[in-house]
Amino acid sequence: MRLGGWTGIALLAACSGEPSPRPDFPTPVSWTVESSARLDERFLPDGSPWRGGDAIYSVSLAPDRTLWLFGDSFIAKPGVAARAGSKMVRNSLAIDTGGRALDFYWGSDRGAPADALPSPWAGDWLWPLSGLRVGPRLHLFLTRIRAKGGGAFGFETVSTHLATVPNPEDPPGLWRPEFKDVPPSLGTASVLWGGFAYLYGIEPDRKARVCRVEESRVDDPAAWTWWDGQGWSPKAAAAVPLFSGAATEMSVSPFQDGFADVTSAPHLSPDIQVRTAPRPEGPWSLPVTVFTCPESGWKKGYFCYAAKAHPELDRGGRSLVISYACNSMSFADAVGDLRIYRPRFIVATPR
Repeated sequence: MRLGGWTGIALLAACSGEPSPRPDFPTPVSWTVESSARLDERFLPDGSPWRGGDAIYSVSLAPDRTLWLFGDSFIAKPGVAARAGSKMVRNSLAIDTGGRALDFYWGSDRGAPADALPSPWAGDWLWPLSGLRVGPRLHLFLTRIRAKGGGAFGFETVSTHLATVPNPEDPPGLWRPEFKDVPPSLGTASVLWGGFAYLYGIEPDRKARVCRVEESRVDDPAAWTWWDGQGWSPKAAAAVPLFSGAATEMSVSPFQDGFADVTSAPHLSPDIQVRTAPRPEGPWSLPVTVFTCPESGWKKGYFCYAAKAHPELDRGGRSLVISYACNSMSFADAVGDLRIYRPRFIVATPR
């Protein structure tokens, strides 16, 4: 049975325990979605040693310059078209200046590929979350990760940090990030609006929360205030959930006359979901599935995740340009199948 319109959404809210959304800013229940082979190909270019990565966050550095951040990334040996023999680094970057090919970046350790953003903590590594460019500075939220066990999920989260880069116009190899501790998962998504930065975090029970701060004070945790349901409190303990069912990666971005949250559905679901709200703090609608990633059905053990939108790719704000990744429980499949473990893109437009 399909429940459409606000009657159906209100019924679903009552059954799910989610707060009922406001009917003056509905999420479209019908979308036109197209895959984008052009974007897919830009993010696995012929001839580049960069052979794929996940996370796929983006930050606008200037109207014609976008920073892309990736998690674990394959860097191939020179002249090798496949991933066989690649070195996996824990994070990599790319600079996108529009129509030209992306410039991919990673570090070097005695001639071997290394992390683009090296960890200051020995034995641990950094995976990217969201980022913001404010004036001359770049703010990047990063998760500190440590190995634990084996397999596709053989890791644990140690902490979350804000890295402020004072010289983002320089090549990434010359960046000098300054690190500060922040609450766990804060910066899972972030957005600038009305002179403020809104920073989103995900609780262990997958409920989203948000704090805000004046743009010029993003790197001053003492200036952060938290949405308590009525206003902005200086106490993090006062923060109330915005919605539940959030993934550990997501995006929040301006969309039409409000904001859109894009996320993969929980529990390694292949569904990509969208919520909307009139303001960054909400009230947020219930999620609507706009796309089901086909790759999870290609082979047993394949799963899709990391969906998020990139407003830099549609500055008119009429559509959501959404990336996602597909991985495998088998590392051998991730190495051998170039169709997966790479950015994939769709364009979702409300009807």
